Parts: sequence; structure tokens; C-alpha cells
Amino acid sequence: MLATRVLTAAVALPLTVLAILFLPALGLAAAVGVLMLAAAWEWGALARLDAGGRIGFVLVAGLVMAIALGLRDAGGPASTAAVILGLAALFWVAAVRLVLRFPAEWNATLGRRPLALIVGLVVLVAPVLAVAYVDQADEGPLLVLLLCVMIWGADTGAYAAGRTLGRHKLAPRVSPGKTVEGAIGGLVAAMIVGALGALVLGLDGWRTLGMALLGGWIAAISIVGDLTLSMFKRSAGVKDSGRFFPGHGGVLDRLDSMLAAAPWFVIGLYIVLRAA
Repeated sequence: MLATRVLTAAVALPLTVLAILFLPALGLAAAVGVLMLAAAWEWGALARLDAGGRIGFVLVAGLVMAIALGLRDAGGPASTAAVILGLAALFWVAAVRLVLRFPAEWNATLGRRPLALIVGLVVLVAPVLAVAYVDQADEGPLLVLLLCVMIWGADTGAYAAGRTLGRHKLAPRVSPGKTVEGAIGGLVAAMIVGALGALVLGLDGWRTLGMALLGGWIAAISIVGDLTLSMFKRSAGVKDSGRFFPGHGGVLDRLDSMLAAAPWFVIGLYIVLRAA
């Protein structure tokens, strides 16, 4: 199992970096879209849809992605993408309440299939729009890569701090293995990544501070994404969302942090780069 995990990571990581750096914006958005459609299949399974229902959910998710991207590329309502990204960002903040009050709050909300599917459409489409938006900006590929490195840094920092210092459980009813110390380690690591990314991008002092703070927020909201998927899996009685990545589980298992982080990264970039 360990060898399979290492081999999968050794293949997936360089492919991801190459895709981010060299695919055109629409091509990268399409690649992310394919992953999100695979995630939609898994989301449908976690919502206990049968095979026909999951196919329908995937088709609807693909249609929403295509319409949202098409409206944006055709010069249509720019607010279409903004609304989807905004709704997704708001959901991930609201999900904190679900984590704190699991399972009662979960059973009354996302434990109900119609709401779970509606939320799924929003949060699965949002990363595609986020990548399309960021990648076409100045230094777009580097910014997309920075988002990924923030998430990877947060995961690495959380793992290292949790293994060495972890004592206090973060959300024992949802994910017993996560600790407060691990979460703090992840936040610190992502803030360092954000500051270093700002230096690479040639940003000034205040924007460097802003990028460091954005890294911390990305780490925090990524934890919410991870815990939300854990609630889904506990509710469905499964260990992994799927088997898309050998040794690592499904797409949702690997990209739950990205689902939560991507819309907030767009918002944070706008604040740091435009408003500062």
C-alpha cells in the first residue's frame, strides 16, 4: 500500500505542476473540470444516489460548468462566476457550524439528499471557475501553483506538527486524528508559503503581509473542507470517497482542501492585489 501511495504521488505531483505551468488557461480549467466531474460521481455516491442518479448528477454538473465558463468567455454576465464563487465561499464558512455540531446539525442539513446535491453543484463548479479566473491573470500559472503549494504546505505542516506535538483533539467526533497543534502547524507553514510566494512575485511589504495572511486563511478553510468530507464519509459509512488515485482514495479524498480553498483564494487575491 505504501509503495502504491508513493508511486501515485510521484506521478501525480509533477504532472500537476507541468499542467499548471504549461497548459493554457482554458486547458487547465478543462483538466480541473474533468477531475470535478469525477468528484461529482463520488459526491453522488456519498449522497446515496444509485448509478443512474449519479450519471444524471455528473451531467448536470458538467452542464453548469460549461454554461458558467461559456458566459464568462463570451463576455456574458461577469456576475455568474462571482455568484458561484461567492456562494461556495459562504458555504465553507457555514460548514464550520456543521463540524462543531456534528452529527445533529449534519442530519438536518447536508444529511438530506436534495440540499447535499445543490451544495455539491456549487462547490464542485467553483474550483473550475477559480482556476480559469486566476490562470488568465498576470503571473496566473504562478498564482495557481502558489495556491497548490499553500495547500500542500498546510498539509505537510499539519502532519509534522500533529505527529510531534499533537495532544489536543480538533474535532474528535468528525476526525479523531486531527489535533489543534497540527492545525496550528498547518497555518504557520501556509503563511510562510504565502510570504515566500509574495517575494517570488515581487510584491511589496504590505502585499507580502497580505499573502501571508491569505496563506493562513487558506490553511484554515482547507481544514474545513477536509472535515466536511469526513462528515460525508461518516454519514455514508465509507472510508474513502472512491478509488480514483491508487493508494490515496478518490478525487474528493485528495481535493477536498482545494474545493474549500479555491474560491477563497480568488477573493483573497482580489483583496491583496487590487485593494491594497
